[in-house]
Amino acid sequence: MGITKYINFKIFFLSLVFGLFAVYMTMPDNRKILVYPTPENVSLLQYKDKTDTCFSFKQTEVTCPKDENEISKIPLQN
Repeated sequence: MGITKYINFKIFFLSLVFGLFAVYMTMPDNRKILVYPTPENVSLLQYKDKTDTCFSFKQTEVTCPKDENEISKIPLQN
């Protein structure tokens, strides 16, 4: 009878449930959405890489070089 003298468990349980519900409802949405550049959205979006650098793409049509040494290779970010 010691602790129940100071704590009303019905009110404690109700306030705990209300607090957990309030925290759940006010949590920010942390989903990551992956968007790949397409000809339709290339000028509308900005992208962020893993180093938190923001960039955008500029679409230009080029002819491919015939010599493979002129093609630059950019490593992927994992």
